[in-house]
Amino acid sequence: MSTFLSKINADIVGAWASGLCAIHCALTPLVFIAQASVHFGTQVAGHSEIPWYWLLIDYAFLLIAFWAIWHTTRQNPKSWIKWGMWSAWSLVALTILAETFHFHFVGHALMYIGAIALVGLHLYNHLSGRTYE
Repeated sequence: MSTFLSKINADIVGAWASGLCAIHCALTPLVFIAQASVHFGTQVAGHSEIPWYWLLIDYAFLLIAFWAIWHTTRQNPKSWIKWGMWSAWSLVALTILAETFHFHFVGHALMYIGAIALVGLHLYNHLSGRTYE
């Protein structure tokens, strides 16, 4: 099992997880609109709660991204990649936490900015032909 995990490229996992996270976040409003229209009248306007299993998906993406960033940055000699990845991950984490605890001072656009930045940084790091491990 450890041999399998050592062959996984953290940049590829991170790019996929961040991309899927961005898609998940973009589709969330559409899913809830569809759900509300199917079950019209079951939710009070302005009081719709995010289901626990939907938040579980958010936190799963956050943990996968953490793992990928940790493995990518632990021996990466480029400090700007490290700062960029951890900053982008922090934006995503801040948005998820704000959404979980209903703090509306954080815009949802930060989630997209962070996820897209993570995809770009992971792909750049992977394609730049890193020679460290």
